Amino acid sequence: MYLLALFVLQALAWAATPLVALVVVTHPKLRGGARERLGLVVSEVEPGAVWIHAASLGEGRVASALIPAIRAALGPVAILRTCTSVNARPQDVGADQSAYAPVDVPFAVNAFLDRVRPRCLVLAEAELWPVLLEGCRDRGIPVAVVNARLGSGLRRWKAVPWLWEGLTRDLSWVAPDLPTARELGGIAVGDLKLEATFGKPALRFTRPVVIGGSTHPGEERALMAAVSEIAPRPQLVLAPRDPARFEDVWKLVQAMSGAAERRTRLGDDDEDPDVVRPEIDVLLLDTIGELGTLYAGAAAAFVGGTFREAVGGHSPAEAVAAGCPVVHGPFTGANPGAWEGVAGFVARTPAAVTSALQAALQAPRRVPKSARAAEATVRALEVAWDAETPKERALRPWLWPLVPAWAAAAAVRDALGARRRVPGGHVISVGSLTAGGAGKTPVAAWVAGVVSGTVVSRGYGRDPGSDVRTSGEAGELGDELTMLARRGVPVVSSPDRVRGVVEAFSRSGSGSRPVAVLDDALQVRSIAKDLEIVVVDARFPGEDGLIPVGSRRLPLRALRRADVIWLNHAGSDQGQLPPSMRAFVAPGTLMVRARYRPVGWLHEGRRYPLDALPALPVAAFAGIARPGGVFRHLRDVGHPPARTFVYPDHHRYTPEDLAVLEGLGDSHVLVTTEKDAARLPFDWPAWALVLDWEFLSGEEELRDRLAALARGR
Repeated sequence: MYLLALFVLQALAWAATPLVALVVVTHPKLRGGARERLGLVVSEVEPGAVWIHAASLGEGRVASALIPAIRAALGPVAILRTCTSVNARPQDVGADQSAYAPVDVPFAVNAFLDRVRPRCLVLAEAELWPVLLEGCRDRGIPVAVVNARLGSGLRRWKAVPWLWEGLTRDLSWVAPDLPTARELGGIAVGDLKLEATFGKPALRFTRPVVIGGSTHPGEERALMAAVSEIAPRPQLVLAPRDPARFEDVWKLVQAMSGAAERRTRLGDDDEDPDVVRPEIDVLLLDTIGELGTLYAGAAAAFVGGTFREAVGGHSPAEAVAAGCPVVHGPFTGANPGAWEGVAGFVARTPAAVTSALQAALQAPRRVPKSARAAEATVRALEVAWDAETPKERALRPWLWPLVPAWAAAAAVRDALGARRRVPGGHVISVGSLTAGGAGKTPVAAWVAGVVSGTVVSRGYGRDPGSDVRTSGEAGELGDELTMLARRGVPVVSSPDRVRGVVEAFSRSGSGSRPVAVLDDALQVRSIAKDLEIVVVDARFPGEDGLIPVGSRRLPLRALRRADVIWLNHAGSDQGQLPPSMRAFVAPGTLMVRARYRPVGWLHEGRRYPLDALPALPVAAFAGIARPGGVFRHLRDVGHPPARTFVYPDHHRYTPEDLAVLEGLGDSHVLVTTEKDAARLPFDWPAWALVLDWEFLSGEEELRDRLAALARGR
């Protein structure tokens, strides 16, 4: 029955895709992130990341409590946080990258999963989407629900038992309380929201303050009437649940007695914008994300939604975590786990709020005990953390009919290659099966350093012209060769590789025979080569298929002509050549396993050690094929990016781009890659992370082969 229902749901989802896409691109609250929601743009994070979906601000508190425990247990794992709410998008939960979650239609979900390839999905407080869950199940991605609570959404699914059982058959449940855990078939570890850390409060109050958090219609009026009867009168902060009600609540505040102000207007009269002046009786908190920081300084708090049976009360976790006495109405059924053990002050009717507030204001603040729920959650989900990264899949499967044409063109080009030997030296080729991002240029630079050779490239991104160039900036050489030239590596930029090799040979001095190192030349068949090095990115080996379906330019059989396979980004769970590719490797092929390691900084033409970066938040920007690795390196060296800017590979920075980045220069340190620095003015104030190679195997054997070649043997 479930399989039939799943088929029907999938069919309906495909049929609804055009309508869903139309809603996303036209809805005022969705269209700003439409490309992310439709899976057309995916946040840059390395495969094998832990994906945490925290839909809104409240669920974001769960993520902020859980992420430090994940890092403590797993070390330098990449963490991606997605959300649904526009208000939650800028929320800082400590993840490496944030994005909007894909809408639950196959096109968006499949594109997202096949690009991100997370090791697991952690849902905060349960948003169960059938297409997403089936997509994870199909790829072997474990799914866990943490801080699970039986809200109205889950109860609707449970009302159809056979569908519920099929939908949740592989889910792991971690609940805040034992009754919920029993009903869901999981374990109870405590409320993660109670362990969420709050930022430093931006507001300072000059009188005792009462907070009305997540309020609904009718509750603001009751609170204002209550505080007006208490002597001495406390200041009241009203934080409506729905930002769309800010204007209506402000009109209500203005109509009632007492001086009032809006948070966004504090400081308009040249006063301190973070001080609530003593004459203000009511403050409308018309900002997002600030409420949780205020409970620590509040004398009492009212939890909204508790006078509305249909709402069932919002969670008191933020107030309880701050030790703030809690006042609430009679309805708390929507969050039974969050309310369990909360000794609040109950107002059975709006008229009773005054007496409840008076009692709360006289009560001592409580120091909450840490339940260590985050550590217990991490232990409970050990299977999820140990899951393997999903394999690559075709990114554009609907283009399979075009693959034979691409394969035929590659075969014809291979057959017609003249394989001309250029006299006067040796030629080493460094190439890759895939288009971009494998790390060919750093490998070519290392090889050139070993053999005292010259790197020859077509100079991708250089200004038009067929001439051979050996010096200049990114416009003349291309950004990659400019990067190498700034390191002191001899380079030749030439669209005609034969002319480039001839130039490289002519520039060699006396001594051993000159060596030209061809960058990105596996597909170049016009030149005879003395050594063929094929670079494979262990994270993206090319199993996603030939262009245009995937990223691979050449068939797998091209591996047969490799003398050396250099496996880049080795050492992770993707640190081996996939079996589907090993079958094409010729006997005797040398396998080299290596990975990048940060070694320092390049700033205004000078090298600095890793500990020299200024002590400011990092704004990282990159225009390379796969910037997720760079962001990981920054985290590994203790400088996790506070802001990230991703541009297309080989992006030429415009004055407008630089102006945006320079605007952050006073409050952030600007960090980029060496390749990006080559496209910037020489003295532009960015710090470029310098990477070097760390070999895991094969280095000595490769050095021996290169040395023998350089000696002419």
